[in-house]
Parts: sequence; structure tokens; C-alpha cells
Amino acid sequence: MWADFFGKPAYTMTLAAKLAHVKGVKTLFFCCERLPDGQGFVLHIRPVQGELNGNKAHDAAVFNRNTEYWIRRFPTQYLFMYNRYKTP
Repeated sequence: MWADFFGKPAYTMTLAAKLAHVKGVKTLFFCCERLPDGQGFVLHIRPVQGELNGNKAHDAAVFNRNTEYWIRRFPTQYLFMYNRYKTP
């Protein structure tokens, strides 16, 4: 699935959005903040921001916006191991 990520179309997984539609689940977004000098981590948790409606493209964009939020908050801690900007 291709969805906007920082203003560019990016390959985006849809499994999290599919799981969010399981009846009775609350969808949360988790982010680990690495503390300096090996002191450990802080786990940040908040509900997914934005309405999930079951449309794959829409829901993928919602998850990307939530990911962008955490990257903007902790930009030096973002690491992604594959090219999300492959040619669509």
C-alpha cells in the first residue's frame, strides 16, 4: 500500500490497520525513547490519533501520520531498515 509519509508516497504496511478493526480493541501507538548513557528507555503510549474507517489507503495514511508525530518528537532516534520510498 502506498500512503503519504512526510509528504512523499511511501510503502506502508497495512497489518496494524487491519488489526485495529478487530471488534472491541483499543488501538494504541507505542514509542520507546532511548535515555542517554545507557540508562534505559521510556515507553510512551497514546491512542492512535485520527479516525480509522476500514479503507486501506485512508487507514495507512492515519498510521503514517501517527508515526510522523513520534519521529518529529524524537528525530534522532528514528531508524528504519528498508527503503520506504521505492518507486510506486
